Amino acid sequence: MSVELIVDPGHGGKDPGGGSNQYWKEKDMVLDISLYQYNRFKELGVPVALTRDKDVYVSPEQRTKIVRDSGAKHCISNHINAGGGDGAETIHSIYSEGHLAKALAEAIFKAGQNIRRVFTRSLPYDSRKDYYFMHRDTGKVNTVIVEYGFADSKKDDIEQLKLDWKKYAEAVVEGYCKQTGRTYSPPRSDEEVAQFNPSSATVKTETKELLSKLHKVGILSDDWSAKIDELSDSDVIGLLVTAINRKKLLP
Repeated sequence: MSVELIVDPGHGGKDPGGGSNQYWKEKDMVLDISLYQYNRFKELGVPVALTRDKDVYVSPEQRTKIVRDSGAKHCISNHINAGGGDGAETIHSIYSEGHLAKALAEAIFKAGQNIRRVFTRSLPYDSRKDYYFMHRDTGKVNTVIVEYGFADSKKDDIEQLKLDWKKYAEAVVEGYCKQTGRTYSPPRSDEEVAQFNPSSATVKTETKELLSKLHKVGILSDDWSAKIDELSDSDVIGLLVTAINRKKLLP
């Protein structure tokens, strides 16, 4: 069954993505963004699919084939930028007028992120071909690459993405619906937004960071700290429950 829209979390698996830093890996953040958007689009009645729904490697050839075979009219390819800039970017095909790319950029701007540029790019040795394979090899699908900010920004992108990534993800949902004539309604409330479904890689990374912090402040012993990478899910839960019961984490 064909869909109207396919959402593409960039990178994955052995490819962490260049938009990574000490706080996140690009592949994990864009998966969280994409899963959020997927759930919201379903809520709003938009026929939608994903190129991946977990932390797996998808080659460029596989990724573009998934997009082509989906029957989708539009594709939103989610990324985090790198290179020292600041602000969001949207990129459209040289054969597109860029209406959707502009609409998504405007929506992200209204959500509080500055927009660096909306642009298109061709191959330096062949101006008739798109530079990015997600434009060049996805056939008739209108693909927009969304770069939500810079992982190595010297300004405020890092804090903005840490705190407000869900606002920007929702902005893209709103911008898409309004541009394509779909009925949009905001999340019912902060407590009732589409279920947050973080990737397992994100959960593991943040759990490891929490246990490391507990060790630094003297709550977690050296013996347990040395085994952080070997702990099972039940070990982690047990440690946290024990710390809470002994009033180490709660006043």
